[in-house]
Amino acid sequence: MRLSTVWMQQAGVHAITRQQAKLSQTQLQLASGKRALTPADDPIASSRALGLQEEIRKYQQYQDNIAAATNRLGLEEATLASITEIAQRVRELAVQAGNQATLRPEDRRYLAQEVRQALGELVGLANHKNGSGEYLFAGSRSYTQPYPSELSTPPGYYVYAGDTNQRLLQIGPTRRIADGDPGSRVFEEILTATATPAEIVQGSLTPPVAEVQKIKAPALAAGSVFELTVGNLTLRAGPLDSDPTLAELVSALQADPDYASAPFTLAEGTGADAGKLVLTWTAPGDVVEQATLSKKDNLFSLVDQFVRALEGTLPEEVIGNSLFALDNALERLSTVRADLGARLNAATEQRQVNEQFVLEMQSTLSQVQDLDYAEAIGRFNLEQVALQAAQQAFVKVQGLSLFNFLR
Repeated sequence: MRLSTVWMQQAGVHAITRQQAKLSQTQLQLASGKRALTPADDPIASSRALGLQEEIRKYQQYQDNIAAATNRLGLEEATLASITEIAQRVRELAVQAGNQATLRPEDRRYLAQEVRQALGELVGLANHKNGSGEYLFAGSRSYTQPYPSELSTPPGYYVYAGDTNQRLLQIGPTRRIADGDPGSRVFEEILTATATPAEIVQGSLTPPVAEVQKIKAPALAAGSVFELTVGNLTLRAGPLDSDPTLAELVSALQADPDYASAPFTLAEGTGADAGKLVLTWTAPGDVVEQATLSKKDNLFSLVDQFVRALEGTLPEEVIGNSLFALDNALERLSTVRADLGARLNAATEQRQVNEQFVLEMQSTLSQVQDLDYAEAIGRFNLEQVALQAAQQAFVKVQGLSLFNFLR
């Protein structure tokens, strides 16, 4: 076989360049710490690595959502704790005010001043913002003040300007939590008074069986919601934007679409029945069901009504009902805080689950794309030796010729 000088020169150069390419590839792997520098190096591993990286980014977003939800819920919990403390103080004042026989006019005035101050603090906390300027209790309308002062007219009428929605954050592949509570859930429609036509005898109720029932209406005030419940039928009126008369309450209840199918007529009592709702059944002789008239207010309106009763602008019976109303308000706050605590616990548990999952995915990603440094360094040394050998062989072959052999 004849080997030309040109062929031997080219073969030597090709051997050197091949070894240089291998050495350069290994050098780049060592510098980057990656086994596959381009998708072409290992298409299957590259595709799998991209999928793992996408999953890790998704779970990191879950962790960011958990951090945001935890911060917001933590601030809400602190705010509700302050609101609860103030509401409990107002309840203590309601207990004092209930002992009217020993209260002097100046005592009532001092109580009214303290309750009025507490009311301002409660409204301020209900309008509290987080660090991003979002209102805590406005629902999904987070940049709308939930209880704006310009809507609080007439006096004692506190209008909720937010909505009933809760913003849900994804904290896991199949898990979401609400990062707050709307004011409608926390402060609105708290039962403040109930009235029935039953007689109380030694603590027991005697249901009426007459064809006519008469219910004494609770104190009427702006912002109140009234519900007349008879069996499965409930007529709703309100919230009314001013202190209504009984006639206005009757008209509002009659305006409920369900009144058309009610088995009774509703009217305002007159004469000896003044101040009462009169229900007359349209089927004489039937035993009728228990009727109940409920009055609901938001936390701020019920506190305002308590103040106004102390100041003498609302009936004295409001003072007596205030303790009942505040107990219901505190129970509502307790329920919301318990649910909030459960969400915080759920977020903490999910954070730990996400952390473990991310750790496992990062470990798998490392196995897929990270370089085995021990193997790569050994290979680098071998390729270095191979390159040096190729270079030395080329030098020796380059110096050979027939004339040198003949000499």
